[in-house]
Amino acid sequence: MKKANLINFMIIAIIYLLFYIVDLLISQNNNISVLAIFQGRDLEIVILLYLLFMIPCIIYSTKQVFNLYIKHTRETKLFNSRISLFISSVIVGFSNLYVNAEYYNYFVSIILSYLLYFGLLFLYDYNYVKKSQENKITVNEEVVSDFLELLGGRENIISVNYEQSRLKVELKNIKAVNMIKLKESGAQGAFVAGNKLQAMIGNNAKDLENGIKDYLTKG
Repeated sequence: MKKANLINFMIIAIIYLLFYIVDLLISQNNNISVLAIFQGRDLEIVILLYLLFMIPCIIYSTKQVFNLYIKHTRETKLFNSRISLFISSVIVGFSNLYVNAEYYNYFVSIILSYLLYFGLLFLYDYNYVKKSQENKITVNEEVVSDFLELLGGRENIISVNYEQSRLKVELKNIKAVNMIKLKESGAQGAFVAGNKLQAMIGNNAKDLENGIKDYLTKG
């Protein structure tokens, strides 16, 4: 996720800074009067274009990053979101050049974009965690036994713990896990990283963790 965010940040920053450099070169070269035809234009053009292009593209991009790295949705159009960020940054960056905006407008645009980007990711994550706090699995001995079977049996478990509403399980053989039935049982958002599995259980993830540990210690 950090890499995806860094790439998106670089796209925004590089495009705006390129237009900023072009603006500097034009203003310092008396032989170039490209912007003379743009005199009298209003900065409202930049604001309008930012609202119409930049904000929707940032919303789209953050949603794709969130879906891929937090919700672990496979059908994620991350590349398309980067293209949209690139195009919108070019449009707004050129509009700053077009209206002969002050230099600080380029940096204000970058900062506003970053604040919106981080704010949206925080909002998505907050709502996702809040929704996941609802009980999804009723924990009892039968449920624990069935859950262990879907994880490949008690002998396949190395360790188990929880974090907020997530259950984290380290496994000997990840291929022994029945992911389809695991999700059907209420473990939403289950995904695998290496030999570790994480699943959204709800606010009773700790109860399930304790139930599994008790079952394992019974021998």
